[in-house]
Amino acid sequence: MKFTIQQSELGKALTNVASIVPAKTTMPILTCVLVDVTEDTITFSATNLDLSVTTSTTEASIIAPGKVAIPAQKFVSFVRSLSSGEVIVEVENNNLSVKCGKASLTESVMNADEFPALPETGKNEGHKIDAALLSKMIKSTAYAVSRDETRPALMGILWEIKPTSLAMIATDAHRLSKIEAGFDWGVTDIKDIITDTAGLLHFVRLSEGQNDGTVFFNDKQLSFKTGNTVLHTRIHDGPFPDYTAVIPQGNNMKVIADREQFMGGVRRVSITADRITSQIRIGLDSGKLEMSATGTDGSRAEDEMAVSFDGEAMEIGFNYSYLLDVLKNIDAKEIVISVKDSQSAALLAPVTEDEKTDLLCLLMPLRLSSD
Repeated sequence: MKFTIQQSELGKALTNVASIVPAKTTMPILTCVLVDVTEDTITFSATNLDLSVTTSTTEASIIAPGKVAIPAQKFVSFVRSLSSGEVIVEVENNNLSVKCGKASLTESVMNADEFPALPETGKNEGHKIDAALLSKMIKSTAYAVSRDETRPALMGILWEIKPTSLAMIATDAHRLSKIEAGFDWGVTDIKDIITDTAGLLHFVRLSEGQNDGTVFFNDKQLSFKTGNTVLHTRIHDGPFPDYTAVIPQGNNMKVIADREQFMGGVRRVSITADRITSQIRIGLDSGKLEMSATGTDGSRAEDEMAVSFDGEAMEIGFNYSYLLDVLKNIDAKEIVISVKDSQSAALLAPVTEDEKTDLLCLLMPLRLSSD
């Protein structure tokens, strides 16, 4: 096998696949990038058995076709370190040679036949998507997934798929994020699937700078295509809990606040918050929002900001880390916080909705401790 390729093109292809190569595994072949060279195309592939990525390029000069599994760590690091220019890649007698100018790398390779069979998109027709919009929806929900391995369904993001729309929901039982958008994607049926969060976040990285993409639905697998790259990720088994049961309907008191200013205040008072409970106290009164936190060592921090609020005075406690996660993932200058009392979940949303999406976040309160 032998080919020449520009460093920028080779580096881009390896970057697309290398990030899913596992650092530790009982299967050494998984630490490799599979390189398949035909007469006019080079295909790079990697898998960790949960995710698989394949990307191809025709921007190379093929001298001798071949197929080999190259250990990723040194190969990828070396290519990234190279200056721009032509790179010569050759494999002979199970030895890899990479040359660029005066720089060179030699390394042993592995048998391509040992590499696991890679998934395919299947016979199902793909559905065209707005890649940027889908990425935004993923980022708006992924932070809220559970890390509890005893509840695997909550470690994924629920997709509510309809012919003209898509809703994504994630929750860890402390917070919940739901975002919905119109999708003219030719889906003909209504169904729910629980998608793998790591796979979706990898799609976000792969689709950066891409306007369009294609999604393929299969029984146990979700696949995406953007440009010359295809990502395969698994679908979790359900069921996903009935999240609608926890969304309160009677939150009739509204607070409108500047998001950046609110985040700044929360960060300041959280400096003295209890490291175990992470509790901060939010006090609401006419025209103002007060923030405070008290540490076990007696330290205390307070802040205050002007808001629009004309309900009854009240106090409510939140985990500041969860609250900041919600605020960081609402892309708006102002937010509206809907509350009922100190024991009920609060709802947060942007004041001015994005014309393409409808976002709603829920945050469970903490029982207030006495100072």
